Formats: sequence, C-alpha cells, structure tokens
Amino acid sequence: MAAEYGESLSERELEITQLVAEGLTNREVGERLFVSHNTIKVHLRNIFAKTGVASRTELSMLAIQEGWIEIPGTADETTASETGEKDAANRDTELSAEASGIPSPAEASDLGPAWPWQRWVALALGTALLLIVLLLPQQQAAPASASGPGNLFGAGISVSQVTADAAGENWQEMAPLPVRRAGMGIAAQGNAIYVIGGMTDHGASGRVDIYDIETDTWRAGHPRPLDLANVSAVQLNSDILVPGGCLDDAEWTPDAAVHIYNPEEDAWREVAPLPTALCAYALTTDGQRAYLFGGWDGTRYRAIGYAYDPGRDTWEELPSPEQARGFGGAAVVDDGIFYVGGYDGEREWATCEVYALETSSWGSCRAMLQPRGGIGITAIAGRIYAIGGGWRTPLGFNERYTPLTGEWTVVETPIISEWRNLGVVSHDTALYTIGGWSGTDFLNRTYRVEVMPWRVYIPGSYSTP
Repeated sequence: MAAEYGESLSERELEITQLVAEGLTNREVGERLFVSHNTIKVHLRNIFAKTGVASRTELSMLAIQEGWIEIPGTADETTASETGEKDAANRDTELSAEASGIPSPAEASDLGPAWPWQRWVALALGTALLLIVLLLPQQQAAPASASGPGNLFGAGISVSQVTADAAGENWQEMAPLPVRRAGMGIAAQGNAIYVIGGMTDHGASGRVDIYDIETDTWRAGHPRPLDLANVSAVQLNSDILVPGGCLDDAEWTPDAAVHIYNPEEDAWREVAPLPTALCAYALTTDGQRAYLFGGWDGTRYRAIGYAYDPGRDTWEELPSPEQARGFGGAAVVDDGIFYVGGYDGEREWATCEVYALETSSWGSCRAMLQPRGGIGITAIAGRIYAIGGGWRTPLGFNERYTPLTGEWTVVETPIISEWRNLGVVSHDTALYTIGGWSGTDFLNRTYRVEVMPWRVYIPGSYSTP
C-alpha cells in the first residue's frame, strides 16, 4: 500500500530520518541499519510522501521543527526548574537558548525590558535552523534520493522555484506535459515535439509524449525499451537518436545503449552503443551526424567527445573539450558547435567552447553572463539560446549569444530561482521549453516564445514587357 501524505512515520522511518539529518548517505544509512541502500531508498520515498518534503534538507529541517530528532548538544542538558515545572513553550525556549548561548528570559530581565515569549520561541527556532544548516555541509554530500535531479550527483541545497509574472507577455503557456519530469530527451520533427524518457516522481522512465504544435495537444508514443534519465535526443534524417542515460539505482549508473525512434512507425530499434556509458551529456547535430560532448560516466564528469554516423552506424572519438562537465548544452551555428555551460559536481560553469567542424579542433568563445548547469540550448537564425539554470547560482534570466558579435545578452525567463534539466527545442520561429526541475518539484509546464516575431520577405525583380 502506497504511503499517503499526513500519515505518521514508523519507528524505522524516524530512525532513518535521524541518520539522514546527520548527513549520512543512503548507503551509509543502510550499513548502519544492516539493510541494503535500495531498502533505504524505498523508505525515503515513503517518508517524503508522508511528510510532503522534496529533499533531504527539507526533511531534516521538518524533523527539527517537529522534535523528531535531537541536535547534538541540545538534548538532556537542562532539567525542569526546582521551583516548579515551566510550560512547554518556556522549556523549549530555554533549552534552545542554553545550547546557543542566548540568555534565557529570566536572565534577560537584568539586561533590559523582558521580551514576550513568542519572540524567544521565534529566535530559538531560527537558531535551531541555523545550527542544522551549519552542520549539514560538513557531512559527505548525499547521492541522488527519491527527490530526483534536485539531489543528483551531490548537488547542494536547492532553492525554490518562482514564477516570474514580468515574463508573461512574451512567454505563452501551452498544454501541460502529461507527466511531470526532468532530464528527458526532446526533439522536433514535422509539426510535433517528442519528449523521451527522463526522471519522474516514480523514478526513471522510458515514456514518449508527443506534442502536436498545430492543435496544442499531447498524445502518447511507444516507450523506449529502457527506463533511463538524464538523456538527450536529436533528429537525424527522419529518425530521433537517443544515446545512453542514467539507470534509476543508488549510484545513477549510466548505460551505453543507444536507440533510434521512428516517428512514422512509432517504433524503436537499437543501434551501435556508446564507446563509453554516459548520461547527462550535451547532444546536437549538423544534419548529417550527431555530436555528443561531456557527461557522467558513473564515477566522474568527463571531457569527452563522440560523433555518430547513422549511415555507417558507428561512433567516432573526437578531440576532447577542455572543461570536464555534464549537464551542459550544445548547438550548431554555421560550421561550429557551441558547447556551453554545465555542472561538475561542485559548481556550475559559464564556459563556452566551440568545436570547428572543418578543422576538428576546439576554440573558446565568450563565457555566459552567469554560470548555468542543467540548461537547455537551441539555435534559431544564427543565434544560440541558453535557457534555465539555478543549480548553485540562482536563475534570474536566460541568455542569447550572437556569434557574429561574440556577445551574450539577457533574455527574460518565465521561471526564476531554479529551473533546470528541462527540455528546450526550436521550431520554425519559436522556442519551446518543456518540464524541468524547480528545486522542489518536477514540472509539467510547456512554454512557447516567439524569438522571430516577424519574417522578412525579399521581393523578386519586376520588369514590364
């Protein structure tokens, strides 16, 4: 029976909550309780469902507020006053005050006018939260938990997503994605956008959702043979290529399997595997071949490059980019592939590298205005659009790069603070963004924005007989 919001935590779940608040990873909690890390993962999913939290940090803070766990050095250090029992509010206040060095209300009377007990309770609660925030970063970073990309590969405390009302005039919200998710592949073909795989509330998925641009409706396609997250997709001729991806296990193990989807037949076939199992890579195409850069190989982020030739069904190793990272984006403009942004497990990057197709060599391009990981990249009319971010640097705007001038400029965003691992694709004169991770939830929002609101027609010559 699935856990429901509002249910009480079991004794075992409270025990796991205590260990999570101490900063232990799923594997370490399992070793402490003599169970597998997968069992701990199931328990955490139930705990998250019962409490309504979306991250380990939120769970720890909730546990402090509810008194489910004890902060070292704050419990059992104070007993009731010899003159009689204090009420619960005063007792909690004095316990927190003693642990933090703040004078109790009685002591404060010698320092000036007495504060009302509500102020002391608020101050004590703030101190407790500060203690937990200071303690958590000292522990080993936790691996991915049931909350999905928000904690993936050692990411830190997430920030909350906020809708930016100021962006409403240009960004148009369309029919929502049927299933909330992030880290999926996305490709446009004909008048349809294909969303493939990704991470959902129920784990990695292979599902295919197809958006009809003309009717603003969704329908389901035949799912990918493997349930994998943090994938990318790209159109190759009349097919859609989807390499690798992450398995939904404790280590987010990457897979080397490569599949091609045929939209006309709604069917999948497997092709030559990746030379290195990868997920969280950047993927793009020049119309002839697919190009893959960076990614996570199961132990570290890589500076790596491959090209896929569909005619020969082979992968070719390319010269490596300079910066090792994953969760970046790539797009082709003229004879160059721009490989932008990313995350390396510790920080986001504003890096811009360009791969010259004619010389098979790397060069540099101007860095973005701010670091961005988990971004979506697409190109329209010779310009590159970088959408999303907020992994470590809060998202306040998107960006556009013009290769001719070498300048990045600000583009408004419909979501601020954190919006990453989303899908971004261009079609005709518009840009579409789908889903993503908000820092607390998977998203199902679909946005459309016209980046070329007018067309230029060049009239032909005219002469009289």
